[in-house]
This record gives sequence, structure tokens and C-alpha cells, in this order.
Amino acid sequence: MKYRKILDFFIRTFITAMALIFVLSKVDLKEILKLLASINPIMYGIGILCVFMGLAISGYRWYIFTEPKILSPLGAIFITLGALFYGMFLPAGAGVDLIRGLYLGVKSGSKSQSFASVFIDRMVGFLALLTLATMAMLMGSKTMRHIGGFIIFGLIISFTFSVVILSRRLRGIAINMFGGIGIFRIGERITRFLRSFDHYRENIYLVIFGFLISFVMQGFLGMGAYFIGVSIGTINPAFDLIFIKTVVYTSLVNLITMIPISIGGIGIREGGFVYLMGHYVGYEGAVLISVLYYLANIIASSPGLLFIWTAKLRP
Repeated sequence: MKYRKILDFFIRTFITAMALIFVLSKVDLKEILKLLASINPIMYGIGILCVFMGLAISGYRWYIFTEPKILSPLGAIFITLGALFYGMFLPAGAGVDLIRGLYLGVKSGSKSQSFASVFIDRMVGFLALLTLATMAMLMGSKTMRHIGGFIIFGLIISFTFSVVILSRRLRGIAINMFGGIGIFRIGERITRFLRSFDHYRENIYLVIFGFLISFVMQGFLGMGAYFIGVSIGTINPAFDLIFIKTVVYTSLVNLITMIPISIGGIGIREGGFVYLMGHYVGYEGAVLISVLYYLANIIASSPGLLFIWTAKLRP
């Protein structure tokens, strides 16, 4: 197991490095430094504030799914911020989901219910991102149409899986299939985990509300990327930032970086911004927006780091 983790780390590091090398080989580093020198700090500060608001809403969305309610909304927000900070340096989603699940599990004494809250939060966010991408494609985005098949397929699979999770009958079939596995109590754990979703099935309005505020969350994150772009382009008329496109494309980049194949989404994030926004802000501009957006996420999530450090993980 130890060697497997080491191998996994080196594979992800290799993918991260290769992705970065590929992206940087396509740009003029001198032009990036020139753009960097032109940053408007006020606009960049507004961008960081928007990113912070988006991440805070993400924490509140998790709070509405937590059961029992042993965390305050503010506590859930700061735990999420701290987990997101760690996640910036770990494989996508690993730090966020593990830290939140373990923290709530220790506090509540129910690991299955705590990880169910993390799972449903992640599922709802994923569905919202795919919905945004589908809407952009249907509204005529040529860039999105090139990957439209993957988007539609992902949306259908995610929606189907959501129905299975929230359907008592379909989950009953899954329990009958896997609940009898006695090795390492796998069957028992699967059964307990699947039954922990009953709370959300009986309170479906929570799922709908979480789905809706996901759009608000992505809106703030997209606004953050927009103002970051404005901070670079204030003295650069070559930048042709389009607000709606920037918000939607940032959401899609956030979706892409959820794929756990690199460290903190590095390299994948830059490639996503270049592919989606390079045609109207230039390759160098897209790479710089990506780097500054990543830095903004680190800064915005850093207040939660102190909370994680000082939190006492005991029930």
C-alpha cells in the first residue's frame, strides 16, 4: 500500500509537470512577465474577494447537507476553506472531501452520515457544473460544442447516478447485490453508507436548494476570474474580456480540474483556460489568468487553515 501511494504521487507529479511544460511551451514567457507587471492591484483584490465569496458559499452548501447539525454555518465554511487550502496542493478533491468527512465524522460519531453529506455536496456541485456547460453549449458557444459529447454524456451519467442514490427502491437493489459481502465488513459498510442517503430523499428540497446555490457559487468564482482578467487588461486593449463567457468558461475549468490526475489541478487548469479563453485574451493572457486565479483561491481559502490547525478532532 505504501509503495502504491508513492507510485501514485510520482505519476500525478509527472502528469502535472508534463501538462505545465506543454502549456508553457506554447507561450511567450516575456509577454507573461510584461502582463504581470501591468496588474491593477485593486481589481485583483476584487477578484480575490469574489473568489472568497464563492468558496464561502461552497462551505454553506455543505452545511445544509450536514446531518446532524452539530456545526454552525460559519464553522462549516471555515472547515471547507481550510480543506480547500490543502486541496490546492493535493490531487483534486482529495483534501477537501477527506478532511470534511473525517472532521464531521469524529464530531458526530457517524462516519457514514458525514461522508454521505460530503458525497451529496460533491454530486450536486458536479451536476450544476455540467448543467452550466450544457447551457453554454446550447446557447451557441462554438468552443463548448467541440466537447459537447463529453458534456452531455457526463450530465446523463451524473443525473442517472443521482436518481439511483436518492431512490429507495434502486438503492435496495444495490444493497441486495453488495450487502452480503463479508470480507472486511464491506457489505455492512456499503449498506450503512447507502441508507444514510434516506435523509436527503425525505428532504429533497435540500438537494434542490443546494443545486440552485451552486450556480451562485460558480457565478462568484467566475466573477473572480473576470476581475482578475480585468486587472491584467486595464492597460492592455488587446484583452477582449466577455463577462458571461468568462463566468461560464471558469465554471468549466473548475469542472475539469476536479479530475484527479494532477497535483491541485496544476497544468490541467492552465490548459483549460488556454483552450477556452485563449482565442480572445491570447495564450499568454489565459495562462496568467489561470495562475492568478489559482493564487486567488489559495489566498481566499487561507483563513480556514488556522481553523483546521486549532480545531480539536474529538467528539
